[in-house]
Amino acid sequence: MPEAKKQERDVLLGFAERVDRNDPGALNNLGVLYYRKGVYDEAIKQFKEALKIDPRFELARENLLYLFSETKMEDPDVSRWKKEVEEDPANVEALLRLGVSYQNMGWLDEAAETLGRVVENNSEHYMARIHFGSVLKAQGLYQQALEHFLNAADHVSKSAVFHTDLGEIYYNLGRTDEAISELRTAIKIDADYWRSHFLLSFAFGDIGHYQEALEESRVASKLNPSFQNTEANLALSDDDGGGARRVGQEIPSLESTAFTLGTAYRERGYLPEALKEFRRALQDMQEKDRVYIEMGKVHIAQKDGVEALAFLLKALEDNPDNPEAYLLGGTIYHEAGDYRKAAICYLQAFRLNTADPDTMNNLGALLYQTGLVEEAERMFKKGLNINLYNLELNYNYLTSILFREEYPMAENLLQRLEAFTGKSAILYEKRALLHYKLNRMTLALFDIESALACDKYHADAHYLKGLIYLREDNFRGAIQSMLEGAAIYPDYTGMHFLISHGEQVTVDSIRVDSKLDDEPDDELIELLQSGVSRRFDKIRETLESVVADGKMDLERMRNTLTKKKAAPAVVKPAAAEENSKDEKKTADAESAPGVKKIEDMSVEDDVPVDLLEDLKIDLQ
Repeated sequence: MPEAKKQERDVLLGFAERVDRNDPGALNNLGVLYYRKGVYDEAIKQFKEALKIDPRFELARENLLYLFSETKMEDPDVSRWKKEVEEDPANVEALLRLGVSYQNMGWLDEAAETLGRVVENNSEHYMARIHFGSVLKAQGLYQQALEHFLNAADHVSKSAVFHTDLGEIYYNLGRTDEAISELRTAIKIDADYWRSHFLLSFAFGDIGHYQEALEESRVASKLNPSFQNTEANLALSDDDGGGARRVGQEIPSLESTAFTLGTAYRERGYLPEALKEFRRALQDMQEKDRVYIEMGKVHIAQKDGVEALAFLLKALEDNPDNPEAYLLGGTIYHEAGDYRKAAICYLQAFRLNTADPDTMNNLGALLYQTGLVEEAERMFKKGLNINLYNLELNYNYLTSILFREEYPMAENLLQRLEAFTGKSAILYEKRALLHYKLNRMTLALFDIESALACDKYHADAHYLKGLIYLREDNFRGAIQSMLEGAAIYPDYTGMHFLISHGEQVTVDSIRVDSKLDDEPDDELIELLQSGVSRRFDKIRETLESVVADGKMDLERMRNTLTKKKAAPAVVKPAAAEENSKDEKKTADAESAPGVKKIEDMSVEDDVPVDLLEDLKIDLQ
């Protein structure tokens, strides 16, 4: 991003005199303006000033982290306090401030090492304890964090933030009653702190107080800054090019009539008609990346991952900072089993828009598959923090709880889900799965029948019905139910994760296994760990390869399809006629709406090709 010229910089600096210095939102927005004009040092000052006024202003904190990640700058405070420590290693105040500065940059390892030194040599320094405990909490080290929070409790007993953080630690340790006590104390101190209500809704759900849980979740939704003042408070990732969009915020655009009509057609399932309108929209709209994305969605709905990827790459060529294109591209790679490319796409989407729950959902699923279970669950919770009603996030979090065999918690979560989603096939099926695991076969069958009453094509319900019959030695019923499930979808996906396209959960949602087919390599794990900790400076070169690599992937996929179409048909032996009924069922299953099939992207014999010419898509 180019830096502002001196004359422009002087004008920009004059803006600081015209904003309300007591309004954190105004200071945040001024910081965003400074960032976009390349005046990074002033942007940092404005974000920090906003956080001094309102330490709970998470958007300003996210903007500060984003700035450091994108610019590779070191916080001036880090440079200052690092120098102080070098000159006087025994300077406790300088060490503390250095640790907090690392914490503000998101450098948790450095922060933990520095703050740990302060606590080790000054065990009664309660502020060092609190900051050290906060870093340990962010790293998922809850028992160690609890020790430091309790040590400092007497000094900060009137802080709602402290009691909320302590309640969060108790909750993650499974000490629900103590969590509720701390969160209630926080609400007494400050009833408008949304995180207290949000965490309390989970805690109430865990002990079966469903009405209270629902009420607290509603209060949290009203107070959550992600749903408030979205037009007034800007995020750095909401760039001028129409890239990221925060919850509840639309970026102004002159949409053509054709684009609006095409979107309506796509949402109603009239896919060929939608494509025709989007081709017309390309002639009218300046933001062509938005049109390409909609065309990609049409091809995703048509189960054509190759053409969908082609349009998403066109969107990224037009706007390299469009997070939705990265998210959708990631789902195509994810479903195809190219987990490294999926990770790169998801992390790019996360870098550009840290407030998108669908990105957090998909990234969480991939983290779980690679064995980073704690990081996955934190990502699910972070997404729910932004959108408590995101169905994929809720069901994926539920699945992670079922894998942990924490069945009471799963039962409570299902009750809360029902309270705000109502009855649905997937809800009944998940509840039947819980009953099945608890050996409640009668209740499980009842819920299965309820699921099929909602949607007779819900494949997982048929499979689970077969498993229940099998446990009851009803072999005929088991075989029949499993065949009915296989005719709809070829695999049982009851303990899988759901991948989001940004649309509502349906029976067609992409399902992925809980583990990768092969052990994840160290490069993939390091890539994911760096990304979720927002250390994008470490993986910048990897992230920048998306479009170039995607073009080669597209060529390989198209070549593979061409070879398959050109291959001679295999003549079936006469004996195969005996299995004609089974073959028909298989063919029916492959053409069913829920079946997803994308050609292999990793043909080793293919040679990389420059697609700058080949990627010119015929839009006539």
